[in-house]
Amino acid sequence: MMDAIVKSAVIDASVGLKWSFGDEEAVEQARALLRDHARGSLRLFVPPLFDYEVLNALRTAVHRGRITEEQALATLSELEAILIERPPFRDTQSLTLRLALQYQCAVYDSAYLALAQANTTWFFTGDRKLYNAVSAQLPWVKWIGDYAFDAIPTPAR
Repeated sequence: MMDAIVKSAVIDASVGLKWSFGDEEAVEQARALLRDHARGSLRLFVPPLFDYEVLNALRTAVHRGRITEEQALATLSELEAILIERPPFRDTQSLTLRLALQYQCAVYDSAYLALAQANTTWFFTGDRKLYNAVSAQLPWVKWIGDYAFDAIPTPAR
């Protein structure tokens, strides 16, 4: 019997938040990605700043009246239960800076780019501005609305 092939991807906080915020664009595709992860077919990676970005987005959503504090805490609890790998930032720190300088983007955005590039995997984002800024030069940067598990390259064995 053959081992199941497990693919991998880097996601940003905008994708993770779509799992809980149903009123955003490309929610179904983001949830399909989560289902593929939950069934063990897709390993997910994020830089450690993912957690800070999620917390900030939840704080902002409460502040703007989009969700209640209780909903924010419940969302955080749900996200904490999802096993997403967080490699040490030190491993991609200099690549993060080089990419930020090369593509003139924020360091926090380039941290996701660096993690994906270092692991030769696709990066899915729900941030249109980031996607539009770099996807022409970095074809492995993907809009979450275009998510399809079968399109993700199979890792070399």
